[in-house]
Amino acid sequence: MASPHPGVGRMSGPTGETSMTETRSTCRWGVVGTAGIARKVVRAMHLARHAGPVAIASRNLDRALAFADDHGLERAHGSYEALLADPEIDAVYVPLPTALRREVVIEAARAGKHVLSEKPVAPHVAAAEEMIEACSDAGVQFMDGVMFMHHRRLDLVRERIADLGPMPTLMDSAFTFKADDSFLESNIRTSIETEPLGCVGDLGWYNIRMALVAMGELPARVRARHHAMCGGVPIDTSGELEFEGPDGPRIARFHCSFRHPLRQWVEIVGDEGCLRMQDFVIGSPTEAEILIETESSLTEGDAAHRWTRERLVVEDCVQEAEMIECFSRIAAGMEPVDPQWPRWAMETQRVTDAVMSSASANGADIEIVR
Repeated sequence: MASPHPGVGRMSGPTGETSMTETRSTCRWGVVGTAGIARKVVRAMHLARHAGPVAIASRNLDRALAFADDHGLERAHGSYEALLADPEIDAVYVPLPTALRREVVIEAARAGKHVLSEKPVAPHVAAAEEMIEACSDAGVQFMDGVMFMHHRRLDLVRERIADLGPMPTLMDSAFTFKADDSFLESNIRTSIETEPLGCVGDLGWYNIRMALVAMGELPARVRARHHAMCGGVPIDTSGELEFEGPDGPRIARFHCSFRHPLRQWVEIVGDEGCLRMQDFVIGSPTEAEILIETESSLTEGDAAHRWTRERLVVEDCVQEAEMIECFSRIAAGMEPVDPQWPRWAMETQRVTDAVMSSASANGADIEIVR
């Protein structure tokens, strides 16, 4: 009986020709690693119109075979190199641990594969620059896997921020979840060898990205503190990003933690109102909500207050599928390589590095050169 995974253990792809029409209408995806998040992303590949998940690679062939069977993939490879050499792969999704990602991303770019990388991009700016430069030199797309950037709700947020005043002056956000002892003792996210940025890279990356979106530029300086450590990495961190403004600094405060209940809220405030989301990171695929309050004031005697409250809902948007669709159109040649995506990733990495540096220096201000 023929193997259901004809590419297993081989450095090349299966025999057979793929027409230019198929190549241009569908992005053929390979997945490097069998991390838990890969299951969610592969499901999104099946949902996206112009994506076709094709192959999985793991250093453990049995694990790759099981993943392929579970998720309807044609081929399983027993090494990352074999997948990168597969000529019938257009793009790769790389959910490997942060400390192991750099070499694979660079080799993927050199092999002509477009790269969707999990976040954080790298342990530090220097590695991120190498990865992004390799993709730029090869003419392939680089993007980090911040799914909320692709939710249609974010377009509405950008549009309605203007209703809050000339520019946002304050942003507060939290992304936390309560990890159990098993997570703290054995999860890769609390290991300095695999995820040296801890909760800052895993959760704070989203807080920082949202601040960059809301404020529209890099901060001038950053200050942060780690409140708890585990395995040599932060598991509870808060920080403040200071942006320049015409009437003084504009501030984005954040809290990210593995020690607190699930929270994923953001509040953006301007002179004329505020905008809130309770699920800004993992938005509801059925009804993603935005609350906007404007024209608010206290009544005489501070006995009550008045406001105009608006509830906006974006329906039927699976943000991970939207991310895959956006990327697939680029990788399949339907859209040009977009420099905004590596720019977002690099700016987020720079601020993340500054957060880590500040926390290591007892909350000292770290300047960011723009």
